Amino acid sequence: MFQTHLFLYLTTILPPIFLGFLVWKSDRFTEPGKFLFASFLLGVSIILPLDFFIILAEDHIAPLLGLDMDAYKNFDLKDGGQAPLAEHAYQMFFRAAFLEEGIKFALLIFFCVRLSDLNEPMDAIVYGAAIGLGYAAIENVGYLSSSNFEEAWTLEMVKTRYYPLIMHMGFGVLMGWLLSQNLFEERNIFKRRIMLILSLSLPIIYHGAYNYYGAADIFPLLTIIFIIGIIYYFRREQLKKITESVDKARIQNTDVLYAYLASLFLVTLIVSSAIIYN
Repeated sequence: MFQTHLFLYLTTILPPIFLGFLVWKSDRFTEPGKFLFASFLLGVSIILPLDFFIILAEDHIAPLLGLDMDAYKNFDLKDGGQAPLAEHAYQMFFRAAFLEEGIKFALLIFFCVRLSDLNEPMDAIVYGAAIGLGYAAIENVGYLSSSNFEEAWTLEMVKTRYYPLIMHMGFGVLMGWLLSQNLFEERNIFKRRIMLILSLSLPIIYHGAYNYYGAADIFPLLTIIFIIGIIYYFRREQLKKITESVDKARIQNTDVLYAYLASLFLVTLIVSSAIIYN
């Protein structure tokens, strides 16, 4: 039973749905289920544009930087060697973290933020988690499809399947929390712009570091603590309120562009440092 394809796919798809339900119900003023489900499906759909951007990053941008991604893919870390530093940094911080978090950020900004029901700080966190969990679900299906089903319950494969689930949820919560500072907490234009930049750049850096250091066990543990702490804090703040709605600031498209450019600059610094050091 535990090795059947149906059971394995269910244990891959149902956990992100269950976690999304928990986050949804942790909101005192719950969002319409149809919008949370739509956000989850948008997270699933990330795989479509991402495939195009991956081809662009690996086959066109990497060669311009003098990076050999084919050799990197054929490198076997199990042999006890060290992966090429420049290619590894590019793969983890740009090809994975920047592209994935960049698409999540666009969905959060251009779909979720424009919903009238996103009208308090907790909402940005809930929608961010929903998008992250949607992407984690489809990514984990890909991991399972490319693996040996008989090894699905080995420790290594369990980490491969469930660590990204926790991490993508955490990236979404982090993004939503910082975005909520822009939308509801800060009124100074400069501070709001900084918060918007951080809402993209910090998940990218955290995501890249997690990938770069080989999915170390400490990252999911820290992420779980962070998620619980953030949700507990905002839930406690909600209990002090009588009404839900809070005035929501408007995000200018130019500020979104600044967030992408600033985040790309940080990633460029990291990859450039790796290339120079290499």
